[in-house]
Amino acid sequence: MVPLTTVNGSFVLIDGTVVDANDRMSPLSTDTYYITPNKCTECQGFHEEPQCASVCPVDCCVPDEDHVETSEQLLARKELLHS
Repeated sequence: MVPLTTVNGSFVLIDGTVVDANDRMSPLSTDTYYITPNKCTECQGFHEEPQCASVCPVDCCVPDEDHVETSEQLLARKELLHS
């Protein structure tokens, strides 16, 4: 399997939880799509708009009011995950 990021070893999630980036994680659900805020950059630095929303056939990609982040925060996550 090709890794999606270059992150290795210990990684601190938004909520402060420390995980091993090399461990495989179980899906949160198998019957719905879920965007994890720990990995989402809202495509900052890649595209003009979040690609999940632009390709969603039923317009179900909506902002999560519990995870509002600035462009600077999203770009910092992009650099951390895709350095």
